[in-house]
Amino acid sequence: MKIIQTGIILIFILMLIGTVFAAFPEITQTNYTPSPALPGTTITVLVQLENKDLIAQKEVTLKIENQYPFTVKPTDQRPNPALVGDIDAYGKTLTEFTIYVDPTAESATYTLPITISTAGDTTSKKTNASIIVSGKEPIIKVVTASSDKLLPGEEKEINFTLQNVGTSPAYDVILEMQEDRTVTATGTVVERDITPLGAAAFYINSINPGEQKEATLKVSVTNTATIKNYTLPIKVSYRNSAGTRTTDTSYVGLKVFGTADLDATLKDIIRNGKIDVTIELFNRGLGKAEFTLVELEGSGLSIEKPKQFIGSLGPNDVDTVKTTVVPTTGEQKITVKITYQDSDSSTKTKTIEIPLKVQPTTTEGPNMLLILVVIVVLGIVVWNFFIRKKKK
Repeated sequence: MKIIQTGIILIFILMLIGTVFAAFPEITQTNYTPSPALPGTTITVLVQLENKDLIAQKEVTLKIENQYPFTVKPTDQRPNPALVGDIDAYGKTLTEFTIYVDPTAESATYTLPITISTAGDTTSKKTNASIIVSGKEPIIKVVTASSDKLLPGEEKEINFTLQNVGTSPAYDVILEMQEDRTVTATGTVVERDITPLGAAAFYINSINPGEQKEATLKVSVTNTATIKNYTLPIKVSYRNSAGTRTTDTSYVGLKVFGTADLDATLKDIIRNGKIDVTIELFNRGLGKAEFTLVELEGSGLSIEKPKQFIGSLGPNDVDTVKTTVVPTTGEQKITVKITYQDSDSSTKTKTIEIPLKVQPTTTEGPNMLLILVVIVVLGIVVWNFFIRKKKK
């Protein structure tokens, strides 16, 4: 009888000891996917709990705290805190969480604080899990430019949009234009048509992954710049979190353009029964006029070759259109209609009216003064002839 009583007392003591020293299950394994974690993405964290005691743990709760660079994203299927429930003696359970990794996280190993609590216990147990974040190097690209069209002789500020397409912050970002001249292999110096004006660089303190920031550079276009598309090299340099500086070159397409400005004037009129007319066309604009067609009209005028194609007319270029008209007397007009394709590939039309003054043809009488002079001269010659003859 005493032996039975002693056994009951020992069992009670063991149960009491187990209750005191087996308050919490243990985290025996932590996994996460993808591994390593990437900044700006979410990861799934799996936490395995194990009850290593001979008594069950009641109403176990697992909670993950938000700590940089991690933020828990609870869902109905993956709440936070998560009620694990009862864990039998020597039992195991698996709990999942969804966690967002901050885009600014760098390549490092971070700690994820996990807290375990049970029913009827006012205390809790905290464990730190290790999460490896593999932050890629920052990559800065010029993604847009505020203007892609420039005029010869123009000075203009251009806003460039820089974006960090990497997954790590970029520091001390410098945007600058390349040198304003090129030296060929033969030593010839070629000046650029588009050059920086004023400060040739713009400084930005930092750009986070996915973030965009603006940089401004002022450019100048030479007066002699060719109307064409240009590829402008833009150099971007920046440091990563370790202080290593990287230099990349982005290329921005800019177009130097100019519109044509056509005009016409009457160059000369040559009378030859009919009237030969020469009309001079000139382009005082900066652009080139392509597929230029000239149409001549005039009320009361009979115009030969009323339509003439002259093709291209470049800046400061001159061309002529010749025709023959049969007019009536009086002041009349020749309407010059010019149709051409401008440098922006749009078809434009310009109409110019040129006055044409036609003088009537008159029959002139003899010039009496000239006849009188001739008679006087002949008289003097005859008089001198007779005087000399008498003297002989």
